[in-house]
Amino acid sequence: MNKTQRLVELLLTMNTRQKFTLKELSERFGVSRRTVLRDINELSSLGVPLYAELGVHGGYRILKERTLPPISFSEQEAVALFFAGQSLKFYRDLPMESDWQSALAKFYHVLPEDVKERIDRLQRRLLFWVPVQRCKASHLSSLLEGAMEQNILHISYESENGYTERDIQLVGLYSMNGKWYCPAFEFHTGEYRLFRADRIKSVADSPDQTRKKNHDKLLIADWFGKEQERAEKQEEYDLRVRLTRRGVLLCRNDDWLGSGLTVMEDGTGYINRRISPGYMSWAASFFIGCQTDAIVEEPAELRRLIFNQLRETISNYNEE
Repeated sequence: MNKTQRLVELLLTMNTRQKFTLKELSERFGVSRRTVLRDINELSSLGVPLYAELGVHGGYRILKERTLPPISFSEQEAVALFFAGQSLKFYRDLPMESDWQSALAKFYHVLPEDVKERIDRLQRRLLFWVPVQRCKASHLSSLLEGAMEQNILHISYESENGYTERDIQLVGLYSMNGKWYCPAFEFHTGEYRLFRADRIKSVADSPDQTRKKNHDKLLIADWFGKEQERAEKQEEYDLRVRLTRRGVLLCRNDDWLGSGLTVMEDGTGYINRRISPGYMSWAASFFIGCQTDAIVEEPAELRRLIFNQLRETISNYNEE
């Protein structure tokens, strides 16, 4: 085994073991302890984070921030990594943002020039647009770490009723339309709730971790399935909305409304679909914003909600 092969094998061995000694490595590779020591020093100079422990029971350890062994990539696999990275480009906040940017920068640096040029063309011609968000989600990394470790987190949360302190255990995180959401079990109410990550103002591990729920089998994908089942069990209403040409364009921008949209030959249209009670408040605000370009015909419950919201708004502008 030549030196290069030995260094790679040595790095693989060190990454898979918690602790090792010069004697163990010397016997493993059939070389002297002095040779092993030179190899370890060379790997250390290349950035492998090694820690030496002195004494009878001493040896070497790789620190928690380990360096992974070399991996061979094809040209298409290399381009695919930058394809994935391009999809994150326009997020205002990301967990581990500096880590993935650093990883791609290191990877790009060692690529052949022709592969670099292909990646440059990819980045110039491909775009995953994410709506720009004004609200900053400052604690994504802590939230993701809490979800992965299944720790109980103590958070300060801003809602419509002001700031509250809560203990939660996250199922996970997901992103939709540029916003980050955290489904979690809330210990005060004993129920699962959905939290907006940008409304979480502080995060810390709760001092009492004895109340942990067994969420290991409830994955983030499973949570979506349970939410769908819950939504299907809710009472729903027929939603019918008459739209002008402008109203069609406004509603087409929303995926949920667009799924029930029918457009006529003259460009006008209508929405005909089902709506659950949980969507009523949002729908009222949306259609009020459309003004006369969207007229809700059904359900009567939504019409009353729109009327009451408009009446409250008008009362704020009554001339004295």
